[in-house]
Amino acid sequence: MITPSAEEVEARRRGIVRRTPWVVLLVLLMTASVFAPTVGVRVATEFGRSLLPASAFFLAAQAGGPGFGPVSDVDSLAAGLNLAYFGLSFQQVGLLLGVAFCWVLVVPDVGRWVRRLALVGGWCLAISAPVVIIAYQLIEGGGVAAYLGGAWVFSLLAGLVLVGGARLAKRRLDSTWYWSKPDWNG
Repeated sequence: MITPSAEEVEARRRGIVRRTPWVVLLVLLMTASVFAPTVGVRVATEFGRSLLPASAFFLAAQAGGPGFGPVSDVDSLAAGLNLAYFGLSFQQVGLLLGVAFCWVLVVPDVGRWVRRLALVGGWCLAISAPVVIIAYQLIEGGGVAAYLGGAWVFSLLAGLVLVGGARLAKRRLDSTWYWSKPDWNG
């Protein structure tokens, strides 16, 4: 077993201390994106304005339903409802992957696939923001009063932090012991 020198241990510790605030920021942004108001329709405020109730509404909403009242463009409303659900789904997938792999931003040695999953989570969070904004515009264009909460900002920022941290983690990639010592006979 090769023991690291005192300088290497100190460099690893400094790296962890330097990267930890970014993970704290990431977790706070992801938490804010869950509980902050997101996209919604004004006639359906009883569902709630946070991520999970809004997702439940957009999953069940029908563009031709009587609850929306007179609609000027049913196709635009239908596209907006579907895109809103897709955007919120992207956000949920990104949150799950972000929570599961946010530690990748801190640790000194990172595996290749773990880093890639963190990147996918970050891209899902980042992509969810413009999809939700376009959905809001389509719903409004369909003649239905809607609102756009601030959750998309938190989701976008969390996605950018996660993508940036996972890209920087490429420098800390670690391969398995077999690839580093293939001649070892155990």
